[in-house]
Amino acid sequence: MSDGPSPSDQQREQIVSATADLLRQEGPAGLNVRAVMSRAEVSRTAFYRQFSDVADVVGELLERVLTDVAGGASRWLTDVTAVGSPAVVTENAALSASNLLPHAELLCAIADAVGLDPALREKWDAALQRRIDAVEAAIRRDQAAGAVRPGLDAADTARALTVMHERIALQVLGRDGGTPADVARIVAPVWSSVLFGVDAPT
Repeated sequence: MSDGPSPSDQQREQIVSATADLLRQEGPAGLNVRAVMSRAEVSRTAFYRQFSDVADVVGELLERVLTDVAGGASRWLTDVTAVGSPAVVTENAALSASNLLPHAELLCAIADAVGLDPALREKWDAALQRRIDAVEAAIRRDQAAGAVRPGLDAADTARALTVMHERIALQVLGRDGGTPADVARIVAPVWSSVLFGVDAPT
């Protein structure tokens, strides 16, 4: 008995990999079932046995990428005993950008595709909301510890900072060819100023 992936699993991986390649190279405009079938070298029957349409494939691809990125979340967002500071949020900004870097080009292409499919938009928004919720929890914890300014609305602040961070990181890493250090240099002063009322450490 073989311990390797089944032919069905192999076909699924071929389809997902082909979709990722097409998104990187041609963007959403070049993405259709025929193009994916050709790149993946699978039949129409094999494609529809695995996925309902191309948006379904992109949705799985998005989930995989975001799971990988979230797996490297900083201690500030995952450790309930951690307390934030300008140095900690600067470290968080650099780490999150480093986790995003290998996927930035693909995520930019997926972001371009999100506007074309409501189901895909729903998945993207849900993933963003999970990040916002984690940041809100960290802000509330730090307010209780006296580290973050008490007058801030945690929910609104988390949404504003997270959306700002996401858009800048995708632009810098995925479109401008920048580095995680570039992202941290741009966003860390904003996080520090908003949360702590001080400049980020240099």
